[in-house]
Amino acid sequence: MTGQHTTYGTKIIVVTKREAHYVLDEILGNATDIPITEHATDTHGVTLVNFGLFDLLGLQLSPRIRDLGKITLYQAGPKTEAEMAFPLAGPLLTRRANLDLIAAHYDDLPRLGR
Repeated sequence: MTGQHTTYGTKIIVVTKREAHYVLDEILGNATDIPITEHATDTHGVTLVNFGLFDLLGLQLSPRIRDLGKITLYQAGPKTEAEMAFPLAGPLLTRRANLDLIAAHYDDLPRLGR
């Protein structure tokens, strides 16, 4: 980590949830010598697809999410595990992820990340 806060893309677009993934185009097309591992964004840059794609690519999406208490967050394990792993977010993790559904479609996920 360099600790530098630099610009890696300057394409200006009107951001809606459908365009939020364009940030990945700029990250993956990064022509600098500085490796990008994390992207901070506001509420409009956050989609479930972006979280999945960032994870598949080994990147971290760090959003500031407006009205976080009104959003449904999912956990993979029992609530006690989530509360231990994320003590501040634990109370917000109100639903359990359908791991069987994810496993059934797992082979398609890496293809989406390419």
